[in-house]
Amino acid sequence: MVTTAFLALLYLVDQSSGMRLKIQGQRNVQTRHELLPRGNINGTTALSNNADISYYANLMLGGEVFTVLIDTGSSDLWAAGSVTDSIDTGATSGVRYAVGAVKGPIKTSTLQFAGYTVQDQAFLEVTPDSDRKKGSGLIGLGPTSGSNIYATLNTSVGYAVLDRIFLQNTSTPNYMTILLGRAEDPTDVFPGDISIGELLDSYSNVESEPKLKVTMVPVRDSRNQHFQVLLDQDGVLGPDGLPISIITEVQQTSNSKQATVVVDSGFSLSQVPKYVNMVSLRGMPNEFTAWIRSIADAIYSRFSGAEYHNITGLGEAWIVPCNEEVNITFKFSGNSYHIHPLDATMDPSPLGLTGVVNSEGQSSCIGSFQPISFSTSGQQTFDMILGMSFLRNVYAIFNYGDFIAGGNDTSNRGNPYLQFLSTTDPSEAHSDFVAVRLNGNDTTGGQTFNGTSSNIIDDSSHEYAA
Repeated sequence: MVTTAFLALLYLVDQSSGMRLKIQGQRNVQTRHELLPRGNINGTTALSNNADISYYANLMLGGEVFTVLIDTGSSDLWAAGSVTDSIDTGATSGVRYAVGAVKGPIKTSTLQFAGYTVQDQAFLEVTPDSDRKKGSGLIGLGPTSGSNIYATLNTSVGYAVLDRIFLQNTSTPNYMTILLGRAEDPTDVFPGDISIGELLDSYSNVESEPKLKVTMVPVRDSRNQHFQVLLDQDGVLGPDGLPISIITEVQQTSNSKQATVVVDSGFSLSQVPKYVNMVSLRGMPNEFTAWIRSIADAIYSRFSGAEYHNITGLGEAWIVPCNEEVNITFKFSGNSYHIHPLDATMDPSPLGLTGVVNSEGQSSCIGSFQPISFSTSGQQTFDMILGMSFLRNVYAIFNYGDFIAGGNDTSNRGNPYLQFLSTTDPSEAHSDFVAVRLNGNDTTGGQTFNGTSSNIIDDSSHEYAA
């Protein structure tokens, strides 16, 4: 976990409403970060994200304050340090992340979070060390089905935090909303908000947005159920505004050109598909000779000076000269969600990464949508992961529906879904980019793109495996 000097100070506000939590983000500038894309999304080779933006909130366990990372992609609560007013269940458990893990005794204590009080909330008590400072922690806001604590205890005592909150009053809506801020934005504030069971002021229009049904993983993979939805066909638009081709690796998807997208606040750099062979995906005949490049390649390689570069302290990643404006759009249920160019690439300087230059010596920014690869083809439950670089551009509802465990009254439940309200205006976003990256001098009119928008490669000389 980050050092105390770089933990964001987050604070509870408006206690009378009891449902809203102010959060702030903080850039981490250390050289190592153990909480990366979590390992319970199986079969992935994750980018080592050593310099990111993390969002934190304060909560209380047994009357003691902990500053915890907000994570929609996991389901367990852990805290570093001894909680005096707690009860030991006698069991131990842990959570493994892509890099590093936490483990400790499962204890229960009174939890106060976002204005709610939960008695006997189960959590992992983790021994503090140089990475996980005393008073730090992580709150998993996913469903109980993904909880390692619940899998260990196998009783309602182990239910995830939001399940415990929703079950306190089965007549309240079973949803959470997230609004994340942007550090570099010159016109909008950086802090964010989380609300439980209510909408944030000025964003009620989100209820009119399409309800994106959560796709369910096969029973054998039920522990890997996440908030995942289908992207539209031709649902990724590249920097020239034209679609980038996608072929899903999720076998149960009826339309092979619709990608399954996990939405997860635990990722600062979103993960998009790497090189894939269409033959191996869909059993096409061996003479079919088209490959699909990485979506990241199709986005970033088109800019002059862009390179797939090995960055000290981070690993291999696409970099682009910082004066290049990268525009990307994602489409869900016919609606377009534009990515702010300050989110499409990240300035490495505030992240503690120095000397990020391409082979021509140009100062470069890091692409925020990086390639992901899978260890076993044909067994994936998702194609890509949209993290903070996407979430900073929408106001998002996470409706848990029948994800909620236990309870007898299911009248207020239904299928889980997501809703997105776009918060990024392309014109304002362009002005922001000019102000921040170009010092007010708009040189983007001279931008040119290499190659075509298609990421289909025709390689008739390549030999394909049957």
